[in-house]
Amino acid sequence: MRPEISVVIPVLNAAGLLPDAIASVREQAIASEIVVVDDGSTDGTHEVAERLADVVVAGPSRGVAAARNAGLSVARGSFVAFIDADDVWDSGKLQLQRQLLESSEAAVVLGHSVICGRHETGWLEHPKPHLMLQLGAALIRREVFERVGSFDEALRYSEDVDWFLRVRDSDRPLQVHPDVVQYIRRHGANMTRRLDMRTLGFLEVLKRSLDRRRGRVADSPWGR
Repeated sequence: MRPEISVVIPVLNAAGLLPDAIASVREQAIASEIVVVDDGSTDGTHEVAERLADVVVAGPSRGVAAARNAGLSVARGSFVAFIDADDVWDSGKLQLQRQLLESSEAAVVLGHSVICGRHETGWLEHPKPHLMLQLGAALIRREVFERVGSFDEALRYSEDVDWFLRVRDSDRPLQVHPDVVQYIRRHGANMTRRLDMRTLGFLEVLKRSLDRRRGRVADSPWGR
């Protein structure tokens, strides 16, 4: 039977964290297909994925954008969600967001995230929820990728922000809701930890978005 929702988890050397991410998907009220893409791990991550996931894709390390695209290429669901191996979901995420999609014209729904820091006694939550362009806080209609394309593999970082901006610039409806759906777990090995905006590529993807919108205005009768 074809799954309604596919959940794609890109992972690199996160054998100790991946089980929590997968468990938070299994705890959802809606069953989903879990696709783990092992991006060249050397720490036992692949064995964990084989034990816990429904589908495992493995290959040499090509970066998170390529890993997400690889997962997307085998995902069978009408809706697609992503979660990083570091993070966990609120137990009601998928049910809430599917209801929001089905009751609206939105192509993507995006909730709020809480950032957690590692402490000797466990994970401590920062009290204020954040609205961030985070794939882990979204649920996406599959056909959106046919409209705006997949993730840009030339970007080492900010490929998720670039994709969200392409959705916005295509005028596909993106609905934001106030509920917390994701817990982002910060630790010493986070890939983007302590990187500045230029290194993360934020300025590049923002310029791309601005160029797209300028081009759209120039091509319209009102821009001439």
